[in-house]
Amino acid sequence: MTDPTTEALQTMPPLSEAQTLVAQLQAHPQPFDPDALHTELARLQALLTSAAEQGSGTDNAEAEYLRAELDRVISDTATFTSVMVHEVRKPMTSIRGYADMLAKPDLIGPLNDMQKQFMDIIRNNVLSMEALVTDISDLNKITSGRMKLDSKMTTFGQVIMDAQKQTEALIAKYGHQVSWDIPQGLPILTTDSKQLAKVIIKFVQNAFQYTPPGAGQITISAAPTESKALQVTISDNGIGMKPEEVARLGEPFFRADHELVTSQKGYGLGIPVAFGLLRMMDTTAEIESAPDAGTTIRFLIAGMG
Repeated sequence: MTDPTTEALQTMPPLSEAQTLVAQLQAHPQPFDPDALHTELARLQALLTSAAEQGSGTDNAEAEYLRAELDRVISDTATFTSVMVHEVRKPMTSIRGYADMLAKPDLIGPLNDMQKQFMDIIRNNVLSMEALVTDISDLNKITSGRMKLDSKMTTFGQVIMDAQKQTEALIAKYGHQVSWDIPQGLPILTTDSKQLAKVIIKFVQNAFQYTPPGAGQITISAAPTESKALQVTISDNGIGMKPEEVARLGEPFFRADHELVTSQKGYGLGIPVAFGLLRMMDTTAEIESAPDAGTTIRFLIAGMG
């Protein structure tokens, strides 16, 4: 059965529907949901274009007001989040610095075993909070349009070297078998290598975390396509996902209810960041997954020429 609210919106004139949409965003802004906001912005643009084609000068003036009001909502939420991130980072930097100093016996003096354990707990929790704040900051920049890619000519081999360095700790922690299937002669890329490496790391982290410890096989591979693009694939033999869970990937703070997921620290922001960065690179991820059958993620990166 069709929802009455949805049915009513579908019968509205384009400008009236745009007014309703902006009012909803004003009342319930979603600063951490780049995919949802991107969809709403595209919808609003289509409505305003349709209204301009159908309407009068008054309609055009109202359309300009709606665009300006939407920009204000996005700017206000982005500014608030940016200030929050900055203020949270300051005490975390101090806590981490003092914890690192206390862990060095030549500076402060030796610690007993219990004190060392306390320092490890403090440091691990600060690192977890730093990762959370970084993800929130990235999502905020992506959503508000403040994230800018520094695209330069690079090789995928260089991107993978950066990703491998940052996944060494995961290999030691989880004990999975990891295969980097990166052949020679791949297309030269013009992209932001740092952000592309971040996308790969986010997907690889999920593969590590949601594959039972010691029993995993994670493969990262790349291959050229006929269109001179590069197809990147990350696959695992982990717990997999139900179709309804796959559909919610990219939704900030979403985490599945599987016991392996809930037993691990996480905030459900890594995949939204990856999806947002891929969208900025004019591409999207294709997800194949099923419960107890692992997950495979593929995406294309355009090559030069």
